[in-house]
Amino acid sequence: MLCNNQPSAVQAACKHSFKPVKRLHVLRRPLRERSQQASRRCRQCSGTPVQTKAAGNVFALDFDGVMVDSEPEISSSAVTAAAEYWPEQFGNLDQATHDQLRHNMRQVRPVLVNGVEALVMARMVLEDPGCVDTIIQDWQSVLPATLNMWKVEQKDLQIFFEDFRNNLLHNKEDEWVKRHVMYPGLQETLKACKYPWYIVTSRAKHRTLKLVDAMLDMQWPEDTPRLYCKLLPPNQRKIETLQEILDKPMVKEQNATIHFVDDRYETVKAVAGEPSLSKVQVYMADWGYSTQAEKDAAKETKGVRVISLTQFQELLNWGILMGVDDGCGDDD
Repeated sequence: MLCNNQPSAVQAACKHSFKPVKRLHVLRRPLRERSQQASRRCRQCSGTPVQTKAAGNVFALDFDGVMVDSEPEISSSAVTAAAEYWPEQFGNLDQATHDQLRHNMRQVRPVLVNGVEALVMARMVLEDPGCVDTIIQDWQSVLPATLNMWKVEQKDLQIFFEDFRNNLLHNKEDEWVKRHVMYPGLQETLKACKYPWYIVTSRAKHRTLKLVDAMLDMQWPEDTPRLYCKLLPPNQRKIETLQEILDKPMVKEQNATIHFVDDRYETVKAVAGEPSLSKVQVYMADWGYSTQAEKDAAKETKGVRVISLTQFQELLNWGILMGVDDGCGDDD
């Protein structure tokens, strides 16, 4: 109790000297009020938020649209590769057409799941710039119908585009890396993060490792347990991955909280609705690749919290969202 002459655990943790408090004065105060005041005193002396639970925190982070803006790479690669695959349709693009094409590619990025789809999108928005809304609203139906109309097999496009991107990475690595941009502040925050964090992504492992090395200066081995790649289809595979992380001894022993951050609405909705993942905190990144309609829907989805980039950094720093769920009351 705060009323005896021995320093409490909170006082000791803060390395702060408190004067003994008169017993009768303390006992008149409600327990909640005393707890809040002790928490405020601790924050004043340490400058950091206090977590009242001993349980740890573990983060499972999507890569594209959460950690890194990779749209410039996938779009530019898709346009160049599409021009090579369909030279008659692309020809020699003037600068205005090229700029409009890149703009439209950015617009349709929220519905892209597999990288090869960007190749199809590039040709579609070139031939019909007005199809952007159709792609966004019904991509899962539009994609197979378009491939069928063009008499093109997706697996053939997949092989071609994979070879194209690997050649670019091998021959022009610096240029390839520069087409990726880490979101502001995340490099420092991730490197300083005191909690374990995993990457859960649909992208290929070798490309992810290259960017972790180049952008975070972290040399992860090929068999690192911190990286889960090629998670396609994303909803099912990310649910399975989160279940695997929950079963890790470290997580079980600490009764740790798993924080899952993704920018794809369909994925966060699926994870939040999975009964076996009821202990997972689910967040949708509002700075990633999502439409305003998807952000609005996420705000109304049970178990999903839409967060900003600043809040994401707070979460990585403290394991809580400051001013939201830190359990602190207002100062008297």
